[in-house]
Amino acid sequence: MACQLIVCAIASLLIILGASTSQANARTLQQASMLERFEQWKARHGVVYQDNAEKEKRFNIFKNNAERIDSFNLAGDRPYKQSINVFADRTDEELKHYRNGYINFAQQRPSSKFPHGRGSSYENVTDVPPNLDRRKKGAVTHIK
Repeated sequence: MACQLIVCAIASLLIILGASTSQANARTLQQASMLERFEQWKARHGVVYQDNAEKEKRFNIFKNNAERIDSFNLAGDRPYKQSINVFADRTDEELKHYRNGYINFAQQRPSSKFPHGRGSSYENVTDVPPNLDRRKKGAVTHIK
């Protein structure tokens, strides 16, 4: 009787271990397929990150967005579907700034012409005529 109880306990333990290993493998496969989707998305849109930290951050954002899109499409309660686009590695906050025209000057790269981000391309122009009649140049016609 005790022997049967031990065999039953060992069998139960093996079943539990097998199930947990199966779930871990499924998560690993799901993570791998998400990473593959991310790499395909990067190749399609020509996205390159500065370093691995940025890539990992963007992958996590991509993964969250992709999971949200997949769950939305699986629900099937809307007449339309969502899909991954060029903004799939952006947070909602970043998209709001992008869509509303927000420009973060602190993160902008200074141009070589204007290292401080200010100025005009006509700053140092000196040989400008005092007046210019565009009608004589044929650029503007008389009032008709």
